[in-house]
Amino acid sequence: MENRIFKYKIEKQLWYLNRREKAKLAEVLSEDRLEQLQSEFRTPGRFVTVYLKESVFKSRVVGTTHLFTTLIGLFAANIVLLGILITGMLLSLTALNHFIHPQVTLSTITVITALLSGIVLIILAVWIMKVANAFFTKRLVDYKFNKVD
Repeated sequence: MENRIFKYKIEKQLWYLNRREKAKLAEVLSEDRLEQLQSEFRTPGRFVTVYLKESVFKSRVVGTTHLFTTLIGLFAANIVLLGILITGMLLSLTALNHFIHPQVTLSTITVITALLSGIVLIILAVWIMKVANAFFTKRLVDYKFNKVD
């Protein structure tokens, strides 16, 4: 496998790492060490598993409460953020509908403000969804590697 493809697949699998952890990963995946890593691990999945166990999660014990709080948090966060996303879409569609078929008299400033607010809500919800899902995915992987048997 080509070095850049190997590196791309590793980075794709570790999308949920924070900035500090991604910086450490970039140091490990430097061009001079990439050939050695590829010959040692052969597949990106093996490298990811070893890297997560040794560098990110180390050895700490987590119980089933960790799993339940993570799943409940993931569920609640996605419900709230999906509500914000739908609100933003409805707000922007309502503003656009008012421009096409005005049924009541609203000032143009009010309609433009509603449209811009809807767009901002959509962008904000999508960005926070990515951050929240990365956080909870990392917690789930942490549970996978450190659960009490």
